[in-house]
Amino acid sequence: CALLRELEQKPHQTQVCSLTGDCGPLPQIEHAEPLPEDTKQQETFSIGSKVRYHCLPGYLKRPSLSDTIQCLGNSKWSKLPEFCVRGCLTPPRVHFARLSKEDEIRNFFPVGVTVKYVCRPGFKNITTEQLLTSTCGDNSLWSAVPELCQRKSCGVPPNPEHGKVIADDVLFGAKAEVVCYHG
Repeated sequence: CALLRELEQKPHQTQVCSLTGDCGPLPQIEHAEPLPEDTKQQETFSIGSKVRYHCLPGYLKRPSLSDTIQCLGNSKWSKLPEFCVRGCLTPPRVHFARLSKEDEIRNFFPVGVTVKYVCRPGFKNITTEQLLTSTCGDNSLWSAVPELCQRKSCGVPPNPEHGKVIADDVLFGAKAEVVCYHG
């Protein structure tokens, strides 16, 4: 049993440890603060206590890193790696393009990451000179997605027998009116 534990030892029996002491105030964790429901306005915490932290606005939790500290038997808080980094929420949705397959499965977007888009069905890319991307900026906001996808032409619809088609637009998503002749 470690320091600050009282040891009861009985012959031929297992050692039994009872914990005493506490870890004092919570440590400062960079870009994070403790969850109020875990602290309940406490100044000190007994051994075994666990406290979760959450990231401050503009910061995101790194996946797979712990956000919980524990008061250890030596009356010290467990170590916690820096788990909050500047980042962006989900990339913007646009009507003319969708995220690439590679980027649509991502769930973490730190500052500086760039995601790629591909034109949606019914749209075509109008240039190869510029990439269809968005970047997570230092302000935790995404850059605008350049509108490089243009609606495809469906062609002029043929007139039906005994009628005509009235269409002001022949691009993807447009609607046409079909008018039947009398008789």
